[in-house]
Amino acid sequence: MSTWPNEPEGNARYKVAIPRISGRRPLPKRQRVARACDACHVIKLRCNGNRPSCDYCLTIGKPCLYSATKREARQISVQRLEERIQDYESVLGEVLLHCPPKNLKSVLKLISERRPEFLADLQQSTRLPQSPSGLKFNLNLDRMHLTFRDNQFGAGLSLQRQPLIQTKSIQHWTSLVEDDVASHLLSFYFNWENPTWHLIDQELFIHDLETRSTKFCSPLLVHILLLFGCSFSYGLHSFTDRRQEKALGQKLYDEILRLWALEKETADIPTIQSGILLGLLCCTFGTDRLGTELIMRGAAMYYRSGLHKEGAPYFQCANDDLRQSMARAQKLISWGVFDVQSLASQVYKKHSEWPQPPSIGFSPEEATSLDDNNMWSPYPFQTPIFASNTYKIARFRGRLAGLVNETATLSLQLRDSGPAEDSWAQGCEIYGKLLQWNQELPLEIQQERKSTPHSLCLRMYYQCTVISLCDVFEILSIKQPEGKPDFDTAEIKSSAVEVLGSLILLYKHFHGWKSVPIVMLHYLCVAGIHAIARLSPSEMKWMKVLESSVLGLWNMAIGWGRLGKAFLKIIAFLLRARKVENDYITPKTAAIMDQLDGAYWTATDAASLAADYVVHSVPSDLTSTPSDTGHEVTAQSLGELIKAAEQLTL
Repeated sequence: MSTWPNEPEGNARYKVAIPRISGRRPLPKRQRVARACDACHVIKLRCNGNRPSCDYCLTIGKPCLYSATKREARQISVQRLEERIQDYESVLGEVLLHCPPKNLKSVLKLISERRPEFLADLQQSTRLPQSPSGLKFNLNLDRMHLTFRDNQFGAGLSLQRQPLIQTKSIQHWTSLVEDDVASHLLSFYFNWENPTWHLIDQELFIHDLETRSTKFCSPLLVHILLLFGCSFSYGLHSFTDRRQEKALGQKLYDEILRLWALEKETADIPTIQSGILLGLLCCTFGTDRLGTELIMRGAAMYYRSGLHKEGAPYFQCANDDLRQSMARAQKLISWGVFDVQSLASQVYKKHSEWPQPPSIGFSPEEATSLDDNNMWSPYPFQTPIFASNTYKIARFRGRLAGLVNETATLSLQLRDSGPAEDSWAQGCEIYGKLLQWNQELPLEIQQERKSTPHSLCLRMYYQCTVISLCDVFEILSIKQPEGKPDFDTAEIKSSAVEVLGSLILLYKHFHGWKSVPIVMLHYLCVAGIHAIARLSPSEMKWMKVLESSVLGLWNMAIGWGRLGKAFLKIIAFLLRARKVENDYITPKTAAIMDQLDGAYWTATDAASLAADYVVHSVPSDLTSTPSDTGHEVTAQSLGELIKAAEQLTL
């Protein structure tokens, strides 16, 4: 009896081995890309979705761009409409607020007849507070908290619960803002700008602000500090959207001009401080001929008044509680004034108003004691937290400002009289002092992961001073005399540029470009210009340094004005003059450079420029390449360079 294969006992007899192909593996699954870039979409090519550039865009050398989807475009459209509604309500609120009482009734009647429902909505609007004063600007910490709560922000981030500075007396000084707005803007100023340049003593200013005293406070100074605060302020939903800050800033600036005409001849500290700060603002507007005049005028007035001398009557006080504060404030303010005028002398080639630095200053023990337990955080956020080292940095910054002043004085002597027998020795002596200063810089200031903005700015200040000193000798082609110490300016400058680039990247990594001290305009310009000469596809560092410098200037131009745009225009001209290809720069840099060929830089910008800011390391012929110019270094004023370059382009 036969057994069938499907029977249990018959399966084994009829099993046949099927040969297999050894070593064959399943094919990998094709990676799906959610969206194709615009270039691949147009030619219907399968896009691999690589960022920042897909393979196809990389091959053709074009930016890899993604247009908004229909859903995204609809969301953007709705958002813009909501913003327009808010703007219209704000404008209408301003109209109703400032409308003369005799006309207000007729205006309300007209609105009631034409749009009765709109008047009812306006009266109940959550966007406009009910009190007339609330119809003003809504730049406060509460606004940031609302945005922070409604959006998903990174883990570990938290906002301050209250502004660092809190005032309840702002109505005595200005009618343009309320206490909450003033507290918010003053917190921005004292947290970001004042630790870098101690032109204002925070304690005495706030004391006089609240007690309505005018020894260290004035209406003019209050308006200027609020305007500075507007330049640091931003909205959390988009920190580049600063329309409210600009609108308030324009009103503040109009009031500043009116008050300056009334107060500019007053010989007191608030007026001197106001003049210097107004000069810094003018420099950011691209009118540094006026700006440096105001800075030097204020510095000269401070020096002639003897306010920098120990025992100056202005800082004497019968109140025991304020006596120590007065002594501390005199040191900070005196060195702050000297510092600003020294940098202006170096950067703008103006003669210093101070024959020598202040004789007063902080001892190491005093600075350590004042810094004890003082912390810094990036307002309006609570974290990260750094040791502030405010007074240690102020002490070393003052010493560095003295060397900046010496460098500027030597540069002007060489410019006016030409090199002398002792010029080389003078340069060597200043460089030796700079090296000693750097060697004595405390470790806590040099620690990379604990660097506050004012700590990084101090170190950038040092590197830019070294670069400036080397530029003086390279521009005039001063050769080393026989028997004199070695002073290799090319090597020293190269090393300083290397460190400056690293510091720019550190600043971007730790602090970004939301709120940036005004002096960073100078550091970003120097780093950006020197980065161009070092660009190559194998040197990613300098592509990133250039990108960070360009992005920093781009965002600072939003808050600070025309000077940032002018610096960007110079960088664009240099990239074109050196015929730098897109392979050498990042897509973000290329995108911003493209904007400068459009409406971002206008004929009005060029015509309004009155800038003596000196740009170094520029080829004498803008059409030449690096190989044509070699190590040649020239110096031209910003205004002249832009006009010459634009004529060449035309």
